[in-house]
Amino acid sequence: MSVAQTTVKADAAALPLLQSFLSDFWTVEHLPDSARFPFELALEEIFINVVMHGSHGRDDVWADVTLRYEHHHAEMVLRDNGNPFDPLAAPPPDLDAAMEDRPVGGLGIHLIRTLMDEVTYRSVDGCNVLTLRKHLDETPAH
Repeated sequence: MSVAQTTVKADAAALPLLQSFLSDFWTVEHLPDSARFPFELALEEIFINVVMHGSHGRDDVWADVTLRYEHHHAEMVLRDNGNPFDPLAAPPPDLDAAMEDRPVGGLGIHLIRTLMDEVTYRSVDGCNVLTLRKHLDETPAH
């Protein structure tokens, strides 16, 4: 199993560091480029939500990202000490409603749930922990 982990302050300026972290892991593990997009989307969506909502009124919030790859499965775990929030508790967006009738928000987590094979949330020791898993059909080229 391959594992990489990093922790950053919940600040939008840290997003490029997380994006590079994901890209480097993908490259080192020789994972297929075609499978990277769902992880990039999830990382950006979830991290920005932590920055905008999870750290509201606080300056001590951090986000921890752990990437794992084993036996054709990639996993990303995002853990933060921000305000408690379970994104999976939100109802799915009404995709049939007219754009002007839809409430703001919820589309990002809907896309993540659609693109990933498994998405789970749990609260552990006062932290939000979101785990995303996806089976990669292609074999890494070593």
